[in-house]
Amino acid sequence: MARTPSPDLELFKRGVLVRMTRVDSGYGASTVLVGVDFEARTGEVALITGPAAAGKTTLTHVLRLALPPRSGRLVILGVDVGRASPRSLASLKRRIGYVAENPVFVEQWSAFDNIAMPLKMGARKARDYVDDVRELVDFVGLGEAADLPVEKLSGAERRRTAIARALAGKPDLILADDPTANMSPADGRRIVRLLSEMRRVGAGVIIASQDESLAECGPILRWRIEHGRISPVDHPATEDAEAFE
Repeated sequence: MARTPSPDLELFKRGVLVRMTRVDSGYGASTVLVGVDFEARTGEVALITGPAAAGKTTLTHVLRLALPPRSGRLVILGVDVGRASPRSLASLKRRIGYVAENPVFVEQWSAFDNIAMPLKMGARKARDYVDDVRELVDFVGLGEAADLPVEKLSGAERRRTAIARALAGKPDLILADDPTANMSPADGRRIVRLLSEMRRVGAGVIIASQDESLAECGPILRWRIEHGRISPVDHPATEDAEAFE
């Protein structure tokens, strides 16, 4: 007898990458996120803005499975996080690319080797991934800087390296926590446009930042978070992800 498809998996097949329903979360005795309802779809770029300590980074940690919800329901890439086994969650994490506000690298390694790190950890042989990494280097515009130790890179080059590393596993969902921090406005917008390009291959992109002007970088859906509560800002009426192509 055929198994009935999971409703959550069917949701993913219809293009819903993230659905949060009345999610609370926080640290210790502190509750940071309160009753969060949020959705992200394939081919979309979502920009979440708000003041410092509003809950942007906490939301990112929840979505990258580094912080569990305390209540509510969280479905990511067709997986109900609250009901998933540790093995399923580990597999899910590999489908999520993450660009931290302050990316950590092996500073003495080249940018190329840092980008290749997720592929090395997956036990792939260098001959099997070197062309893929070179393609990522070209995509993010690192050029010859890819062969330099990360400790010698500029801030913008480090950020490009972090993005390339996050994309190495060909994730379905890409999260970026304040990816333009400490960058010039021009470099920051280039970084956001670079991240936004991933919507063209069907990935969903979620960017958390205090900089509301980043919404001008392309077809971006805006969300506002304050005091742990999130709400959409000026969303188009259609829910069809193809409208953003």
